[in-house]
Amino acid sequence: MTVNIGVVTSDAVVLGCDSVASTSSYYIDPIRLDWHKGADGNWLKDADGKFSLKFDFDDYETIVTNAWGGVTKLFPLHESPSPVAAVTAGLAKLKDRPIASWASEFHAKCAKRNKRLVSVETICQKFLEFMRAKYDEHYADSRAPERFREGPEFLVGGYGRNDDFPSLFRIRVKENTVVRELGGTSVKTRSGVAWNGQSDAVERFIRGYDGQVKWFVEKQIAEGLGEHSDKITTYITDTVNKLFDQIKQKVPEGTEIKLPDLAAIKIDWEQFAVDVDYANLPLQEAVNLVSFLVLLQDGKSRFARGVPTVGGRTHLGVITKEKGLRLLNEPELAHQYTGFADDR
Repeated sequence: MTVNIGVVTSDAVVLGCDSVASTSSYYIDPIRLDWHKGADGNWLKDADGKFSLKFDFDDYETIVTNAWGGVTKLFPLHESPSPVAAVTAGLAKLKDRPIASWASEFHAKCAKRNKRLVSVETICQKFLEFMRAKYDEHYADSRAPERFREGPEFLVGGYGRNDDFPSLFRIRVKENTVVRELGGTSVKTRSGVAWNGQSDAVERFIRGYDGQVKWFVEKQIAEGLGEHSDKITTYITDTVNKLFDQIKQKVPEGTEIKLPDLAAIKIDWEQFAVDVDYANLPLQEAVNLVSFLVLLQDGKSRFARGVPTVGGRTHLGVITKEKGLRLLNEPELAHQYTGFADDR
């Protein structure tokens, strides 16, 4: 897993991500599932003495099996005068090559083009075509069902050659889609924040809730109202029957007491959002915000139970019209572990 953050102001895109990659596998917990049983109630066995287990795809659990740091998830896609960069989440490799390696190849091909790409959206579409081809090759001989096939996802931001304002797009390779998240002509969507990957802590901070909280609260309300409606229906039915018994009459045949369908209760979730003036954030404050949001998700992963799947060094990139992409405080490779020698 990973966390990706993109903040768009009126004059810059700031991208951020962590640097931990993890591997996971699908497992089934046999203890909580139904086993085939015979008429005598005993578990059925085949000729080899193996038991039969009932399951469907929803019974699969994803278990993280390994995690390591030092992974590159932020990289340039296109140079000035159309500077564009991306951060990636989801599948870390295609055809046994890291996503950053494929992105570097795409970047090099763009640099060699006789006719450079102009708009951010066009660059996103070309990058999706490039990555989708690798995705199809990656799964060409795979036996994995479609629902278990993962594809990398990207937040892609920058400036087109003729753009006055920056923009940010979301690319989903498996779904084969490019969607504009921020930017364009509308003042409402010209600036803001977007996230991807494992980002529930970020979403909860920005919105005041996350998707799971929203789903659970609305589900509890719907179930509670449904149970209350059933109780009211039962109460009314019992009361009507008692009244007819008292007057020694029969309830007319075909009489059905049914309450009207309950209207959905709408909660104004927007009232909990943090009020940030993204458009007018100074560049340093935008950098600080992206760094904070990445570390917020890092902290949850670090201290919560389980294998930390977000963390490591935070990588940040700033894209402006004048200077293109600048990677902030990126370290060079270093030989730090020099052994146990006593010589100085």
